Amino acid sequence: MKFVLKAFAVVLVIAISVPLVTYRTVSPCSMLKKELALRAEQQMEAVGEELRMRAEDYGEEAEQIVDDVSEVAEPVVEGLAAGFAAARVQRMSTGQCVSELWRIKTGGEPSSAPRAAR
Repeated sequence: MKFVLKAFAVVLVIAISVPLVTYRTVSPCSMLKKELALRAEQQMEAVGEELRMRAEDYGEEAEQIVDDVSEVAEPVVEGLAAGFAAARVQRMSTGQCVSELWRIKTGGEPSSAPRAAR
C-alpha cells in the first residue's frame, strides 16, 4: 500500500512539474496561449528563413536587406503571435483549452474555431 501511495505521489509531482517547467503555469488556457504563440512564431521564422534562402540568389545586398528587415520585424512577429494566441484562447473554456492543448501535443486533427461554452 505504501508503494502505491509513493508511486501516486511521484506521478502527481511529475504531472505538476512538467507544465510548470515548460510553461511556467498550470493553467491550461495559459499553456495553450504560450503554445499557440510559440507555434505561430516558428511558422513566421520558417517564412523568414525561406526569404533568406531566396535572397541568396540576388547577392549580398539582398541578403543584408533581408537580415535588416528580419531584425526589425522580430518584435512585431512576437507581438502578432502573442495577440493571435490571446484572441483565440480568450473565447475558450478551460475544458476547450485542455482538449485543444491535448490535440496540439498529440498531433490530432485541427479543430475548427472554438465553440461557445454551453
